[in-house]
Amino acid sequence: MDVPRQIGNYSLEHIIGRGASSEVWLARHAELRDHVVAIKLLVTQEREAVRRFQREAAIAARLRHPNIVQLHDYGFLPPFHYTVMEYIEGGSLRDRFERRGRLPLPDALAIFRQVASALDYAHARNIVHRDVSPANILLEQKTGRAVLTDFGIARDSATPITVTRTIMGTPGYFSPEHTQSATSVTHLSDIYSLGVVLYHMLAGALPWAEPPGLPEGPPFSAPLPLKERGVEGVPAEVDRVLARLLALEPTHRFPSAGAAVEALDQIFKRHEMATQMVIAGARTTVKPVELEAGGVETNAVEVVLGPELVRGPIERAHRRATELRDPVMLSALLDAYAAADRLRLRRPLLGRLARFHKISSHNLYFYQLRVLYERRSSPERDEEPDHKAQVYPLQPELDRWAVPLPPAKEFADQPGGRVVIAGSTRVVTCEQCGGKGTLVCSRCKGQQRVYVTRPVATAPAEGQPAAPAPAAPSPVAQVLVPCPECDGRGGVNCTRCAGVGRLVQRKAFHWSRQAQSFTGQDELPGVDEAWLSQNCAPEVIYSRRQVGGMRPEWSLVPPLAALVTEAQAPVGDETRIALAEVTVSMVPLTDVVFDLGQPGDDGLYRLTIYGFEHAIPPDWRFFNWERVIFICAIIFLLVITSVFAVFALI
Repeated sequence: MDVPRQIGNYSLEHIIGRGASSEVWLARHAELRDHVVAIKLLVTQEREAVRRFQREAAIAARLRHPNIVQLHDYGFLPPFHYTVMEYIEGGSLRDRFERRGRLPLPDALAIFRQVASALDYAHARNIVHRDVSPANILLEQKTGRAVLTDFGIARDSATPITVTRTIMGTPGYFSPEHTQSATSVTHLSDIYSLGVVLYHMLAGALPWAEPPGLPEGPPFSAPLPLKERGVEGVPAEVDRVLARLLALEPTHRFPSAGAAVEALDQIFKRHEMATQMVIAGARTTVKPVELEAGGVETNAVEVVLGPELVRGPIERAHRRATELRDPVMLSALLDAYAAADRLRLRRPLLGRLARFHKISSHNLYFYQLRVLYERRSSPERDEEPDHKAQVYPLQPELDRWAVPLPPAKEFADQPGGRVVIAGSTRVVTCEQCGGKGTLVCSRCKGQQRVYVTRPVATAPAEGQPAAPAPAAPSPVAQVLVPCPECDGRGGVNCTRCAGVGRLVQRKAFHWSRQAQSFTGQDELPGVDEAWLSQNCAPEVIYSRRQVGGMRPEWSLVPPLAALVTEAQAPVGDETRIALAEVTVSMVPLTDVVFDLGQPGDDGLYRLTIYGFEHAIPPDWRFFNWERVIFICAIIFLLVITSVFAVFALI
């Protein structure tokens, strides 16, 4: 197939890349000669390839990020579909590996940060790349910019076209989920692939002696330590970050690529500066304390639901954790907490006295699962006489659960009703009368006549007065009369078919809907729930509905999985879930471990700061006991004085 030399305003100059079904050409604008672009031509007309090419263009058009290659245009010049893209001069990361091997640490970290930013941007829009590998990372020569490209097999939740049981990706860089099916790949799989890329940049080789996941290759395993690859000058903690990026269980990985970047930044920050020491006051008798401080701890909510979370509260929680790692900030909060007591019962200058040992933050999550159950009874048979002899349309009989009902839109009880199953109507011979329409009269047995008993009257003799009624019964006689039950016909109309001889039978079921709510929360660290609800407002970070069951990712969050299991208990042959909705709200917490730095005071205190309000619950441990005793003594003396005064007046 001859490639055209001109596409639109662009002249094709030479090939700069080639794939299984496409070619990438360097092209120059016919008038603006300094304007250079990359044009990707689809060189096959296979229907599935065309569909994926169009979908890749649609996805790329939605993504506007400095580290994602930009799409300028899309078109069709028979027989070629094509896209016009930003041209990145400099080659791919794979090319750089082939020329130089491993990368210097600063270069590797810079590329990792940029690709991580691009992935987080795509994941926030429910797009999973599914082929994060060195060949799809372009490096701009002049600026050092790293650009993620080739969304050809990306998954967009809005328009899924993936065929199940299909493995997609680059061997050596795909995750364990890739080997199960392309539909099993999530944003956590991209994070795994990015971890392989980071390892390759640092070590100049893959994390294993042989790439796992291939049909005859070894199984997936933990990465080799960097030192075993001969890597020097990299902190040992980086191995822990890599191990988490390459965790075999998706929920054990970082919730986002940005979280991995933050973990690396903290490692190198600690190694670039002296260990932070916090000394309370100017006392020479107090030993320095090494402070252990970290950001928001990893949690299943962010790991599993990350791309669909409301980012505002999550980002605020991470900023809050960063702020509260600062001992100066914590000291100010504790001082304000102590001063807020109007009776001055708390120990003054609590923050200035505190020596901080450990600061850790995490999020407390509250879960609500609303479910609308739909009940459809087992089919029952309805029938009526076939009076109209109507012709019913021929159609397949539906299963009762395939019969459409009014859509479930709200979580409210519905009494429902009775519904006929489409395709179940049929005309049958009445079994009761055998199709005759009549039944033999049960009284006359078809003889049309029955004997009835009637009394016989006797006349008195002539000239004799009538005798009084005898005590014995009067004589009776059996008389043959027409059967009163069938009016002498010998039969009656069949009560089942009303004399037609045929029945119209249908299957029908009863339906109804019932709403129910299930709630749960993470374990509270010994705090009064009433106090928490009055002082901290939870932020809603996730709310999703699912028609016809549960979303599979809900069962990957342990506290939420318990609610899902409870909600699914009533589900059976006659009951299903018509509508489900999960709402997750969050209150950020920061736990602080400290001592008060006084000679002889070796006790450690644990205190929790709640919410974005920085609320601290009342705690008797921080009372100023000298003042408390003093106030109690004054009150006692006042009471005694009052009592004596009363007796003196008496």
